[in-house]
Amino acid sequence: MRYTILLHYSEETDETLGEEVMTEGRRAFSAYALALHQAGVLLSGEVLQPSTSTTTLTTVDGELRIQDGPFADTKDQLGGTFVIDVPDLDAALEWARQAPGVAWGAVEVRPGATYVRDGGWEPNA
Repeated sequence: MRYTILLHYSEETDETLGEEVMTEGRRAFSAYALALHQAGVLLSGEVLQPSTSTTTLTTVDGELRIQDGPFADTKDQLGGTFVIDVPDLDAALEWARQAPGVAWGAVEVRPGATYVRDGGWEPNA
C-alpha cells in the first residue's frame, strides 16, 4: 500500500534559523531518507522550493485563473513529501513518527488512491 507523508511547517531561511540549525535539519532528513531506503519502503522523496515560488491554477465561474503564490495563505506550508510502500497504515504511521519535521510542524499521512506506472493509472493495493 502506497502512502504519502506530507511535511507541513513554517517556512524559514538559513538567515532566520542559522546555519547550524539548517545543517542539522539537512543531516536529519538525509538520515531519515536513508533509513526509508534501507528498509526498502521509499518510492520517492522531494523537498519543495519555498511557497513564494508557487503558481496556483483555479477555475472560477468557468474561467481559468493563475496566481502567484500558494492557494492557502497560512503560516505553515507544504515543505516536502515522501512516498512509501508499506503493508498498512500502522507501518506508515511508524515511519511518519520518525520524520524529522514532526518536531516543528504537522506530518500528514495520506493513502494513495491511484498512481501512474508506465504512463497508465494503477489502483493502490
